[in-house]
Amino acid sequence: MLFNSYPFLLAFLPGAAVVFAIINRYPRLRIPCLVVFSLLFYGYWNPSFVLLLVASILVNWFAARHFAATRNGAVITAAIVLNLAVLGLFKYADFFTGSLAALGHFSIGRLDFVLPLGISFFTFHHIMYLADLRRGRAEATTLDRYALYIGFFPQAVAGPLARWSEVGRQFGRDAFGPDWEQRCALGITFIMIGLIEKVVFGDPIGRILDPIYQTAASAPLHDGSAWLALGFGFQIFFDFSGYSDIAIGIGLLFGIQLPFNFNAPFSAASILMFWQRWHMTLSRFLRDYVFMPLADMRVAGTRHTVAQYVGAIILTMALCGLWHGAGWNFVLWGTMHGVAIVFALGWRRMLPSPPRIAGWAATIGFFLFSGVIFRTANLGTAWNIYADLTTLPDARLLGKAWILGLGMLLAVALPSTQELCKRINARPLAWIPATLGLIGLGILVQLGGNQSYDFIYFRF
Repeated sequence: MLFNSYPFLLAFLPGAAVVFAIINRYPRLRIPCLVVFSLLFYGYWNPSFVLLLVASILVNWFAARHFAATRNGAVITAAIVLNLAVLGLFKYADFFTGSLAALGHFSIGRLDFVLPLGISFFTFHHIMYLADLRRGRAEATTLDRYALYIGFFPQAVAGPLARWSEVGRQFGRDAFGPDWEQRCALGITFIMIGLIEKVVFGDPIGRILDPIYQTAASAPLHDGSAWLALGFGFQIFFDFSGYSDIAIGIGLLFGIQLPFNFNAPFSAASILMFWQRWHMTLSRFLRDYVFMPLADMRVAGTRHTVAQYVGAIILTMALCGLWHGAGWNFVLWGTMHGVAIVFALGWRRMLPSPPRIAGWAATIGFFLFSGVIFRTANLGTAWNIYADLTTLPDARLLGKAWILGLGMLLAVALPSTQELCKRINARPLAWIPATLGLIGLGILVQLGGNQSYDFIYFRF
């Protein structure tokens, strides 16, 4: 059940909202109600996956309760290792065994496990909660609250990644208390903008780029269409920013403020600033739960060195790439960004800052250029695209891609969605609800006439 589908927009979401509005009168039933809807939403994709989600919730909750009672840190460590092992089995088993087989020149059978939807995201939520519990930044809680934290349906499949301290205390509160009308209006605005990002820009750009990448997978390009292929960075932005904004909007309808995930990344003038604005919840996870432990790791009697910090940055970003997909292209993409971050830190330390326009052009150019490796399955396909950058596209080809050009302009020029929503709702004018209604109607018509694309981050 996609956010950009009739079953969700016309049945599940309004049905869940109406039922929750009725249940909201009974405080003890608010959280169980959202847990039930979350399991129904998750089970719609594949009912068997619900068993894995429920099992993971129970195991981690019991581990957290045991730690709260005994303060035995080994329990937390064991639970985190188990979470990573389950993720590795489903997501990376064939990748690692295939790589070893290729290295050792022997064959080995594939397991071909079906990747459970959202396993990367709910695994990271388990890890954040357990790590914060051990650090004293989260508290032991009831099973229903923990189940909602892990499985809350707007964010369960593809985020945003929310720490317990950000959302835990919001669960179960009165969703129709003071100012609920303004909050719901803000939520609807987020949903509308997210749908525009996905349906009006993300999917049409994908329909332009998919044939180019399909052609490059089997033969070199000779028509300059590779320049359009660089637009994948904008496609994934509109796709995932759209998903995040819809998730944030849905959360607001149920009285829960999820963290923001994008902050106008295409206005960043350095790769450091870019990663502070792009998929911000993942960036914070990587910083606090991967980079900092790696950077602070010391062998007895040794001191921190610059090489250790550099290695921690590159390894963190390589793992970031691997998290996105079980392929060496993702590892290479992450490593490239790790090296770019190290280069930017070194430049900032030893050299004067370049003009902002130069920093911006280098940052966005690098992101778009490296995005080809992220999008392709192998380096051969990437090379076919890079080689075609020596050919300029003709006007006819560019004319077909006007939506890509418009999307690029808006992504660069407009502020973040949260700023846009704030401005729209700051002065509630009579024409705004009517305009949003017309936009929603247009999106429903668009969904009925075109193929609806899955959200890209569902694969991760």
